[in-house]
Amino acid sequence: MRARDLAQSAPVMATDRPVADALRALITAGLPGIVAYDGHRYIVVPASQVLRVALPSYVRDDPSLARVWDEASADALSARLAELTVHDLLTALDIPDDRPDTAVPGDATLVEVAATLTAAHVPLVAVVGETGEFLGVVTVNALAERLLG
Repeated sequence: MRARDLAQSAPVMATDRPVADALRALITAGLPGIVAYDGHRYIVVPASQVLRVALPSYVRDDPSLARVWDEASADALSARLAELTVHDLLTALDIPDDRPDTAVPGDATLVEVAATLTAAHVPLVAVVGETGEFLGVVTVNALAERLLG
């Protein structure tokens, strides 16, 4: 079996889209991460990291400080999500250029998919066709289910 055979459809987020749209896509698709396209490569962002860009740095540095946030502050978080873009998210994550790729070719074997997932520490990989077109994603769950038979 090849990656293209196991790929499921998923939305691809352009970098100019609001982060709120990325969160909605996560909910609608039921996926453990998003796929963003920056014009050159497909970048997978785990779901837990999509919220990262909206949190103040002091809360990211010390999660116990989140306890002091009241409901009005939580509403401000929602407003912040509406004004930030996927580009802002990718910038905040500071993904290095030498990060392991989070995309595999459609003819990748399941072992190649597993190697990519583990090297990049992501819950899904983008599957790309021979001409660079997006074919879908393979999630850790789908891969594990297939490997277990």
